[in-house]
Amino acid sequence: MKRLDLIIPTRNRLEKLQRCLKTIPKKAEGVEIIITVVCDGDPKTAHELIRNSSVDRVYFVREHSGSVYCRNLVTQTVEDALIYGVDDIEFLPGSIELAVKRMKTLFPDGDGVVGFNYVNGPHQSKTATGLVGQKFLRRYPQRKLFFPKYYHFSCQEIERLATKLGKLHFEENAKIFHHSPIRTEGNMDETHNDGRKMRKQDRHLSSMRRAKDFIWGNS
Repeated sequence: MKRLDLIIPTRNRLEKLQRCLKTIPKKAEGVEIIITVVCDGDPKTAHELIRNSSVDRVYFVREHSGSVYCRNLVTQTVEDALIYGVDDIEFLPGSIELAVKRMKTLFPDGDGVVGFNYVNGPHQSKTATGLVGQKFLRRYPQRKLFFPKYYHFSCQEIERLATKLGKLHFEENAKIFHHSPIRTEGNMDETHNDGRKMRKQDRHLSSMRRAKDFIWGNS
């Protein structure tokens, strides 16, 4: 692994995004980190980020389309490993470096997933944020990591596939703090509202697919 693309979708949350960006190193275990932000129907943030030297690539999606669409837009283009995240998290010091170290040790061919630990979110999926190797990514049609019919809540299928294949390592010491409105007072915004509106739809889709033993990326 020589390069790591870190992908963050965002929508009208510049302050939260900037807080997240400050916790991302430029290198981890000798691996260059390329930060890509996808502005989901959010031209104002896209304009602001063009002048932000800490962000390497900015995508602008004209119509608000949800985080799954935004992430897939980028996962198709990455040439090495990637981390997918969200804009209201903080990576605790050393977490990305540790995840990269585990990937190099456990999945040196890039065929694996390393999950991060949401320290204030015990109900999060083990792959709510994940480091994914390129070989594992190539299991997915057109390298779209997330099943396209989900809106936001889609990472559970990555966990299921990686677990089924014996390719998942959950790293408890790779820690993330999530500024969720459930756990942090005063954080509710339109992105959270959208997520709550679409949660039922995503969960229904997930239940239907699980009942049929469908797992995205499982040939």
